[in-house]
Amino acid sequence: MSTSIALQKKTLYFKLLPATVMGNALEFFDFTIYAIYAATIGRVFFPMEDPTISLLASWAIFAVGFIMRPLGALVFGYFGDTVGRKLSLSTTILLTGLPTLIIGLLPGYNQLGLMAPLILILCRLLQGLCTGGEYNGAAIFALEHVGKIKPGTVGGIITASCVIGAMTATFSGFLISNYGAEWMWRLPFIFGAFISFIGFFIRTFMNETPEFAALKEKKMTKHVGLLEIYSSYPISSFISFIVGSLNGALSYTLFGFLNVYMSKYLGLDPAVAMKYNLLGLSFFMFGCPVAGYFLDRVGGNKAMITAGILLLFGAFPVFFLLQTLNPPLILIGQSLLGIFVASIAGAGHGFMQTLFPTPARYRGVSINFCIGMAACGGTAPMLLTYLIEARHATLYSPAIYLMLLAATFILCLSLYSRSRTGHKKVLASAV
Repeated sequence: MSTSIALQKKTLYFKLLPATVMGNALEFFDFTIYAIYAATIGRVFFPMEDPTISLLASWAIFAVGFIMRPLGALVFGYFGDTVGRKLSLSTTILLTGLPTLIIGLLPGYNQLGLMAPLILILCRLLQGLCTGGEYNGAAIFALEHVGKIKPGTVGGIITASCVIGAMTATFSGFLISNYGAEWMWRLPFIFGAFISFIGFFIRTFMNETPEFAALKEKKMTKHVGLLEIYSSYPISSFISFIVGSLNGALSYTLFGFLNVYMSKYLGLDPAVAMKYNLLGLSFFMFGCPVAGYFLDRVGGNKAMITAGILLLFGAFPVFFLLQTLNPPLILIGQSLLGIFVASIAGAGHGFMQTLFPTPARYRGVSINFCIGMAACGGTAPMLLTYLIEARHATLYSPAIYLMLLAATFILCLSLYSRSRTGHKKVLASAV
């Protein structure tokens, strides 16, 4: 038994984690690098007299990727639950790399005319489609391999890889913006494509997950339609949606809104605000495996409810600390927010893994999580800005919004824990 466990751990650390981490890191690398060069991309593909309009056009193309995520979860979830996790994930990482490479090599409007922005739109749509099947699917692939060997910690490491991708993109953007020529914005896209092809090569040599392979051998794999998912697993679907909603709202508050909040509403220089934000991202990255380890110790439901309580009582102090404009207190506020995001995102994979049986897990988790992420994540920066700008609003509006989401999250998980015995029976009968 000990030899078998040692072999599983060796496979985990030298094969599984590199294969799964690459996809998630690449996803956030693409996300961040496009944001860094949004103004340049606007000038290349949407040359207009007003640079603001060019930038808005570039951001609009960036946003279309979010529209495709639920559809990607639907499509790749279907293949993951019927054909296999391995094939689905090999396809997502390859199809993420191809449009990334095309963007890096695509001539601008001055060379191709309207075809240039049209091709750019198609590339972003394909990237969004693949992202919908990658994030949760990669975690499911790894966690079904490791079984009971620290699933929370492994899920936390996979989530932390997203920050690695974002930081790598930020660093490369810093280097090129300060020391490179303007055309060099294309190099990070080409680099991202190269990484995706390496990831594809690694994944093609991975074995199918033991759980899915066992179902396939018994010819028990089947197409589980959306109506069946929602009728047979309504609680699991709703909880996945709730996790995706809070994860999205917190993540995009930290990744996107906080820099705007600190520069526009608190008066900090944008470069200074970004430096503070890097600390929050660092705490998020290192906090994810810790949150996953906590899940392994106390169980998924307790870990997630604890995370919700931390946010409920911690959101207001975070925004109070930021508003002091005292550098040490700002650093504490950023660090706390990074920890709050990690407590939800780091434990999320290990928790959602238990919500659905193997035949419906890929699609059930991915589609509901992506809908929640799109609903509260993609809208977070816009909504939080509106709440601050609204009449009689305060600079604490984002804290109040996050506290309301946290309270809803805690209530839903508390009700779920009460019905958990019956829920386990449903899952057991479905496996």
